[in-house]
Amino acid sequence: MRHGFILRIVAPAILLLSLVSLFLTACGDRAELPEKGFVMGIAMDDSGQDNIDLSVQIFKPSQSVTGKGKTGKAYINIHTKDQSVIEAIRDITIHLGRKAQWSHMRVILISEALARKVPLLRLLDFFYRDHEPRLTSHVLITRGKAFDYLNSSPYIENSISQQYFLGEKASHEFAGKTARINLLELALQARSQSAVALLPYLYKEKTENEKVPATNVAGSAVLVDGRIKEIIPASLTEGVQLLQSRYKSGILEVPCAGGSTGSRLLQEDAFEVLHTETSMKVRIDGDRPLLVFRNKSFVAASELICGKALMPQDDLIVQKRVRDTIVKNMTESIEWMLDKHIDLVGAGNIVYEKNPRLWKQWKADWPARFASSGYEMHAEVILVSTGTNIGKPVYSDR
Repeated sequence: MRHGFILRIVAPAILLLSLVSLFLTACGDRAELPEKGFVMGIAMDDSGQDNIDLSVQIFKPSQSVTGKGKTGKAYINIHTKDQSVIEAIRDITIHLGRKAQWSHMRVILISEALARKVPLLRLLDFFYRDHEPRLTSHVLITRGKAFDYLNSSPYIENSISQQYFLGEKASHEFAGKTARINLLELALQARSQSAVALLPYLYKEKTENEKVPATNVAGSAVLVDGRIKEIIPASLTEGVQLLQSRYKSGILEVPCAGGSTGSRLLQEDAFEVLHTETSMKVRIDGDRPLLVFRNKSFVAASELICGKALMPQDDLIVQKRVRDTIVKNMTESIEWMLDKHIDLVGAGNIVYEKNPRLWKQWKADWPARFASSGYEMHAEVILVSTGTNIGKPVYSDR
């Protein structure tokens, strides 16, 4: 009796679920892959006619010709133009026949001219507000038209967007020659009390031996109060990132003792920075800030050109030379900031956190007050390795 009762209850329930399942689809939404165009990169330019030129790089699923072994580009570029970003984005469909899908976007390229004209967060509002774009997408500033960079051919990657994404990462992590920032970090820095951010810079450089200009990710663009104001060369970018404690790795060129005369070619030792950290304290010195930086770096010898041999008793001398180079790099960068009245080290944010009442008095004229800051530089260097030999130069004419 009990089993029969259970069957009478369960059987109708199973029948009902079976009928309902007939009306269900396999996906939560009805959009299928052939209805979407997956965006890998986007370029934004100023058209000069109160319009935004928008170029998107979209993944192309079909890359080969069956039976012929021919391969084509893994992407196509679509160009639109409108007064608003979202309208220009929706116009992609009239060219592509698919709706743009943003969850796989790698980079956003913005021309320097447009970034100087329009506040970046206003320009990028769609990417913060829509549910598809990821806040981990990276933003780069370009010298010249951003579209020209999407039109370039990649070296070894499937798309130029992927090349720029990896190029920015490598330049930042292994050379320290550019900044690295995504949409989330950009919003946090641009909306901080100092309202300053550092963005990677993308430019083309033609050499005598190359017919096609080489594309480089080096140097940085400085965002101040929403717009790009300055471009920092790669050499100063290294010092800035040392001060910010965002320097991952790179090479320090250390002049020979006594300095070099004439050409610096092969007149310097080179050390790889394995790890480095910098702390900053902001003290109040009367009516101006005093910035105190303390750096600790672990380095390894990469090239030993100076001297005949590096003996154990010479470690302190070498460490001092490396330390002096680090202090010099940081000093040049802080002097540049003070001269330009740009607080790239976030001193204003620290004043705000430690003393909100004082910050309320200083905020209005903070750029000028920051420019009057005093500073101290302290560095400690630990030589971890001299390489595979015993610290002796392979060649020496001394």
